[in-house]
Amino acid sequence: MNSLSKFLVLFGNTTLLSKLEFESLYPTLSLTKLDEHLYSFESETDLSTEMMEVLGGTVKIFGVVKEFESNIADETLIEEIVALLLSQTDEPYFTFSQTGKGQREISNADIKDLIKENGKKARYFSGELSESALLSHKSKATELLSFNDKVSGKLILAQLRVVQDIDDWTKRDRNKPYADRKKGMLPPKVARMMVNIASGLWQQKNEAKPLLYDPFCGTGTVLLEAGMRDLDVYGSDIDQNAVFGSRDNLEWFKQEYGKQIESKVFYMDAGHLDLATFTSKVDLLVTEPFLGKQTPRDSELANVFKGLEKMYLGSFKSFTKVLSDGAVVAIVFPRVSTAKRTYSLDSLIDKLKTKGYNLVVDPVLYAREGARVARQICLFSFHSSIK
Repeated sequence: MNSLSKFLVLFGNTTLLSKLEFESLYPTLSLTKLDEHLYSFESETDLSTEMMEVLGGTVKIFGVVKEFESNIADETLIEEIVALLLSQTDEPYFTFSQTGKGQREISNADIKDLIKENGKKARYFSGELSESALLSHKSKATELLSFNDKVSGKLILAQLRVVQDIDDWTKRDRNKPYADRKKGMLPPKVARMMVNIASGLWQQKNEAKPLLYDPFCGTGTVLLEAGMRDLDVYGSDIDQNAVFGSRDNLEWFKQEYGKQIESKVFYMDAGHLDLATFTSKVDLLVTEPFLGKQTPRDSELANVFKGLEKMYLGSFKSFTKVLSDGAVVAIVFPRVSTAKRTYSLDSLIDKLKTKGYNLVVDPVLYAREGARVARQICLFSFHSSIK
């Protein structure tokens, strides 16, 4: 039997969504919370490279390299870090950070000084654990992290294994031929998380490859991120420019990434779907519908949300025509908070139960800094027999 190795995952700002994504795709791996964004898990095999290629909400993955008694002296810990760095290269380029309680009076400069005393050259960069992803990705530096593990009572030293490929995410976000910034596009990482959560939940109960559909495809962000997971995709939109644009983006994507996925994008009103347009029923419906104005005035919000609820309810009724039994729906609901009250579509959730939709987990809020309209990501399972 193989022994278990310990790994650390650093999630992005929306930790709940990142954690849900991880647990949906890797249900056999148990996460333990270490800090606000940092979790640990144990595995017989090193899945870090595979995970980073798949996950949208994970920024970094570390592997635990050594465990010490919690009362280890600072000087001894520095010596251990220096020995580790020099065992890997004669001229280390590194950063060392700490998280959690009981942090030591150790700096990157202290480590560099001891390396210099050993007759070697070294460089370092400093920065917050969550903010150094770009530097780590660009520099290929050795990144070390320590924390006190309450469970084992040990001081853990971990080394970065993989970091999010920021260039690749930017490529799909900024380089695709068609974009419409005025519509407040869904960020690719959020789209990937939604795709992963939906597909992970579906594949926990099914072996066959699922078919994904986005009935409000816009610029095709969801379709591209599903394509990165090698899923076949349908997309539709009531805006003809979006239909043509999404087709262009998908062709660009297939050429850039060499993907052989099947795709079909067509003009259709999401409130009036027709199964005849589909070659088979849909297993995953992942989408962000129109969320209303990006900067609505307070006086408009009551009417805006009344109209949105009507549109959403009509769309959910229409979805039942094309969804397979057991399908998973990942959809964005709008949410706006003012000084006086919060506007949302929470009241819609109970109404959807009578249509065959059951909420799988509590909605997860995703809000960009400064954004007036926040995204509430809801996950439903659909069963036609409930209707």
